[in-house]
Amino acid sequence: MKYFLSVISFFLILSCSESSPIQSTDAPTPDDLISHSDEFKKEVIEVTKGIHVAVGYALANSILIEGENSNIIIDTTGTIETAQEVKAMFDDISSNPIETIIYTHNHADHTYGATVFADESNPEIYAHSSTEEYLSRVIGILRPIISTRSNRMFGNALPKEEVENNGIGPFLEIGRDGRRPGLLYPTKTFSDKLNFVSGGVKVELFHAPGETDDQLFVWLPEKRALFPGDNFYKTFPNLYTIRGTPYRDLSGWVKSIDMMRYLEPEYLVPSHTRPLEGKEKIYNILTTYRDGIQFVHDQTVRLMNLGLGPDEIAEKLILPKHLGDSPFLKEFYGSPAWSAKNVFSGYLGWFNGNPSSLKPLNLKDEAENIIKLAGDWNNLFNIAETSYLNGDYQWSLQLTDYLLRSKPNDNSTLLLRQTNLIALGNLESNPNSRYYYLSSAAQLDEDYQENDILLPDIEVIKKYPIESMMESLKVNVVPEKSIDKNIQLLFTFTDSSKAFSLFLRRGVLEVQPFLISGSSVQVNASEEDFKAVLSGIKSLPISLVNGTLQVEGSRADLLSFFSSLRI
Repeated sequence: MKYFLSVISFFLILSCSESSPIQSTDAPTPDDLISHSDEFKKEVIEVTKGIHVAVGYALANSILIEGENSNIIIDTTGTIETAQEVKAMFDDISSNPIETIIYTHNHADHTYGATVFADESNPEIYAHSSTEEYLSRVIGILRPIISTRSNRMFGNALPKEEVENNGIGPFLEIGRDGRRPGLLYPTKTFSDKLNFVSGGVKVELFHAPGETDDQLFVWLPEKRALFPGDNFYKTFPNLYTIRGTPYRDLSGWVKSIDMMRYLEPEYLVPSHTRPLEGKEKIYNILTTYRDGIQFVHDQTVRLMNLGLGPDEIAEKLILPKHLGDSPFLKEFYGSPAWSAKNVFSGYLGWFNGNPSSLKPLNLKDEAENIIKLAGDWNNLFNIAETSYLNGDYQWSLQLTDYLLRSKPNDNSTLLLRQTNLIALGNLESNPNSRYYYLSSAAQLDEDYQENDILLPDIEVIKKYPIESMMESLKVNVVPEKSIDKNIQLLFTFTDSSKAFSLFLRRGVLEVQPFLISGSSVQVNASEEDFKAVLSGIKSLPISLVNGTLQVEGSRADLLSFFSSLRI
């Protein structure tokens, strides 16, 4: 009892103690973003004997580790053309064949240059055991939306002179100037930890979830060199990315950095931004970095438990000055506010706790009610226009949402929306939001063209697992075109002997990787040819006529099936 009372007294004393206001640092400016470009001076840096990193050639760095008779490559850049440029620089340093490629994670800017580095020596490609699944997910079921939002976030459709840098690299090369992907899938995978020797170099791989669940870091114990992948770079991390991503576990990210920190590396070579040297310096920087991540997590959860919703938390969450002043936590990529919303969603999902959010009015009805409050549509437009003239660009932009829901093609509103987006973009120092604003503005021009930056070519398609390709069909079923259909099909692939049974059943597609009798149509083809048809590289009608796809049974059912898909 005495102990209990002493504990209560302790917390009462704490609750009555004076609190100090959190001091924040000044937010970066667009001029600071320009200065940040110095981080991406194009060069190959010798970190220490036998370790070289190519910085500024692409969004992601590529790293060369020299062995006795063979070399190791960590990350391969994002296109064939970029990889060719980097490999030529590496070849000037060492003529050894490449025995090993390591993917720190699945992102395209780290993996899509692999064919160049593997061209001559057929190396083993090391990655986490889940990397292939994530590669297939982005190429398959999520490609259209990830491509669209990535285009905007990285400013790929903007004039080159408008893209200062992308925060973690000079530019995203995928889809730029006709550059092509050269993806290879991993050949060696692991779950938690893997040790091996390549070219006489002792290599240790650690699973380290953070920016991605399949993230790993590379440790060379004999050189005291650590390669953190995307769990560390010189900017506030993308604890959430506006292009869209699975939940990024901040607590796991902190633990991953702690694993790296306690190894006490003397060299730190990230896959973005420049390398660091010095045991104490690296330890202190990693400590600050992980504290920044943990602060966002812990304070978001604290405010969640007080009943605040995600928008309220994002508004209140301020990175304290001792963290925000660090050059490694400046908001040139991620944002504490975005991150707080990600934490909220990861723990509690979409519902913000406000009962009015349970069944809100549909967007059009909400817009019409707002217009009534303003008096009429013209009054609301005048309010939006006045707000823009007064420099209240965000409010004006939000009002254009209501105006366009009522009159979707009103030219005056579209122009007002565009001018607001440009104004907001020009004020932003975070390149992700800056280019998303400016790209969204450019999208309103009649001549705007948006490239599919993740559109795979035939070489990528060849290597894409047929299982993933068939699974991706399920999310392409259009209910309006299939709600009255019941079709069973069998696909057999002559080059792999694999078979898939498909049931299109009133708006739902069931896919099974084995033979089930009863199909009204059977299609025989090679995997490569079928993948090319599904990807639009080859025409379905022509493939049926020339026998590339051989059909037994009802061609009408086959055509009805394909007409139900948005491909």
